[in-house]
Amino acid sequence: MTIVDNNILSALAKVERLDLLPAVFDSVGTPPSVVDELDRAKAAGYGFVDRIDAVTAHNGGWLTVVSPAGEELELAEDIRDHALSITDARCLAVAATRDRRLVTDDAHVGTVGRQHDIEVWDLVLLLQAAIRRGVLTSRAELSTLVDDLQARDNYRFSTADEQALFETF
Repeated sequence: MTIVDNNILSALAKVERLDLLPAVFDSVGTPPSVVDELDRAKAAGYGFVDRIDAVTAHNGGWLTVVSPAGEELELAEDIRDHALSITDARCLAVAATRDRRLVTDDAHVGTVGRQHDIEVWDLVLLLQAAIRRGVLTSRAELSTLVDDLQARDNYRFSTADEQALFETF
């Protein structure tokens, strides 16, 4: 199972491409604290959260909510720092304890994850995997997705990352 955090779920939901996750990974999970953050965003009026809610396992979807066990909660407290939210720490702890990949676009989370020997993927790696698996099938489709991420999520790809994405074809 691959663990995903709030920023990846939110970005993909905003551009209506949550389908990339189950197309690239055999199974996908997230801790309840991510769902709680999303519930607060929904209460604040962010409609994209409905797309995430629709794919959760309790609604018959592919996104499993993975509750951290006692040792994972302890690890989350141990690795939490001033720049790491409890939600991020729980994502890291679940991934570390269960030897799972974590998909996040938070640079600090990625750094802490690598310090704990967690395989960390960012959005660029996810999109490259989607290209390699034939989920994203053309440069035009990728270009539209990149544009949508920039417009709807204020996502900014570095020149090197954008070049690497298009070179994947």
